[in-house]
Amino acid sequence: MIAAPVADPAASYDDALARVGAIVARDDDRVLPAARTALMTHGDRRPWSVVLLHGLTNNPAQFAAFAPMVYERGANVLVPRLRDHGYADRMTSALATITAEQMLAAAYEAVDAACGLGERVAVLGISLGGLQSAYLAQFRADVAVSVPIAPDFAVLQLPYGVSKSLGGLMRALPNMFLWWDPRAREEQRPRTAYPRFSTRALMQTLRIADAVYAAAKREPARAQRIVTIVNRADPAVNNEVTLDVVTEWRGLRRDGIEAVELRSLPENHDIIDPDNPHARTEIVYPALLDALAL
Repeated sequence: MIAAPVADPAASYDDALARVGAIVARDDDRVLPAARTALMTHGDRRPWSVVLLHGLTNNPAQFAAFAPMVYERGANVLVPRLRDHGYADRMTSALATITAEQMLAAAYEAVDAACGLGERVAVLGISLGGLQSAYLAQFRADVAVSVPIAPDFAVLQLPYGVSKSLGGLMRALPNMFLWWDPRAREEQRPRTAYPRFSTRALMQTLRIADAVYAAAKREPARAQRIVTIVNRADPAVNNEVTLDVVTEWRGLRRDGIEAVELRSLPENHDIIDPDNPHARTEIVYPALLDALAL
């Protein structure tokens, strides 16, 4: 079980800036400049604020090219760095201790701040960020639009039950660090992201998946609109399980639930990072902007 965070929306634009300042203050000298929490603001509260949530082992640089596009549409944009991410030491072992509760607390903290940055709040995230976006969609009515992208409800195209059992097993075993790409190893791009992942951290993301998967069966999602996006050729997750969650959402609510399958992309999980050599951002970014519909 996960102890749900408590929402505490910012009461004003100034309150929001103070909260973002507290988030930014955590970016110490260990963090790469490009990987630090980013705020793009027009100087006042706008009709829309947008929170962009990065994936496991990545950082705000994942949205370096996309965030300005959202900003140019008139929104204030917040891209928070999740704790233990974005360090200059790409071989850090810091991720071994991060928990699902900390992942969700960071997402709630960002949305709380965004409530003061915009009259309506949109959230878009990929992979772990996609799970955070799905959790926010399930439990927060003050999220107007949620766009979960490639959420890892089940890993490696495994059935949900098998992935869930694997998660429990790996949480019980000692932590290991595995290469995302054993061939590229340290040379893997993106250059600001970690080339290895912690098995404990990955399995913590599956605790979030389990919480959303269970809640979607028993209660309507609270976000006003949800657009789930998957890459048909994604080798890292099971899209069918993701679409099962979408089906559960639709079963308890008639409107505001959409699913988009991108069919012209190569085998690739991170379809957002401009430094990922397999990303096709000229295809993906317009789809994401359409989903946000600012």
